[in-house]
Amino acid sequence: MTRKYSSLINNHIRSLLDTLADKSIDAQQYQETMTKLGVSLGDALLTKIAPEKSAYLASTVEDADFLARGVLNKLENHLDSVAFACFWNQRFSPFEIEDLTAAPILKKYQEKTLNDVNYLIVIKSIISGACVVKTNLINLIQTITPDNIIIVAPVMYHTAQEKLKNEFDKDIYDKFQFIYFAEDDERTQEGEVIPGIGGMVYERLGFQGQDDKNRYIPEIVKQRRSQLIKASV
Repeated sequence: MTRKYSSLINNHIRSLLDTLADKSIDAQQYQETMTKLGVSLGDALLTKIAPEKSAYLASTVEDADFLARGVLNKLENHLDSVAFACFWNQRFSPFEIEDLTAAPILKKYQEKTLNDVNYLIVIKSIISGACVVKTNLINLIQTITPDNIIIVAPVMYHTAQEKLKNEFDKDIYDKFQFIYFAEDDERTQEGEVIPGIGGMVYERLGFQGQDDKNRYIPEIVKQRRSQLIKASV
């Protein structure tokens, strides 16, 4: 097992990653750690995005209230225009092979944007086979034409970047940038990256598996939907 750290790493972020990998911490501490990593990823994003540029952040349902919230809070405090989308994916592997996993979208929350999107940001707690990111990105670019696409995660599997690029035509993958803190090269037969983020993210965050997380409505979605309704009245 070899973990490689990106140039963004510092002692604070390394400590947060070590906390995620600790299987003894409870769900609340895990959630708090994910949120803090989101803040750090937000800081990294802001070194690439000027205040006058627009951003569109897309997240999975399990990451919305934690990792994505940390990023979103940073972006909204510094950028003029930030929109948000949340996806509920049903991940499965018909042949029990990680790289052949599918992740169809069950439902989504997607905010409208009136302006051209300068940066489409797709965030995930960990990117391994990249099927969820691929599925959600394909869906997004049907309605959004971004100038840049930034794929963001605390941890990535070492083949994920190349695999994701291979799923898209050149005019799309030429827009890709990747922001991550650590890259791991070991994965179990069950698809768990080691040390990764310390296990299966649904359970670590306090959900009772995939079906449970797909019944969950993130607080951040409720809040933003309520704000949009009030603004339209």
